[in-house]
Amino acid sequence: MKTIEFQSLLITVGQNLHTIRNARKETLQSVAADIGITHPIISKIENGRYPTLQLNLLIKLCNHYKITLQQAFSFEVANIFQLTNNGEGHQKLIGQELSSGYDLYIQQLVQENTFLKAQNQQLLNKLVPQM
Repeated sequence: MKTIEFQSLLITVGQNLHTIRNARKETLQSVAADIGITHPIISKIENGRYPTLQLNLLIKLCNHYKITLQQAFSFEVANIFQLTNNGEGHQKLIGQELSSGYDLYIQQLVQENTFLKAQNQQLLNKLVPQM
């Protein structure tokens, strides 16, 4: 059985939260304001330098980012979220490996863009009768 080291856990959680925040293009200040803490605390958490991190604060961060605790704690692969289209125009978050995540994320965005263009065209066709 692998021993869990506290500092390693803090670093992993911090890296995962940092990756998610950056992918969502959120600032430290906006996240901190939303969950009611200061932005230097978010920075310390993301850098693995907040040894007094409590579960209730981690849960607030997970809820803000709409991720699970499992994604925040992932050791084996750094699970990040990927925006995906379910075919009905709805988006959801799914876990994936960080190493291939960005390529898959870009592919999903291209697919989402294509889907939205097709939806837009269908709406335009309904609104503007073709001559």
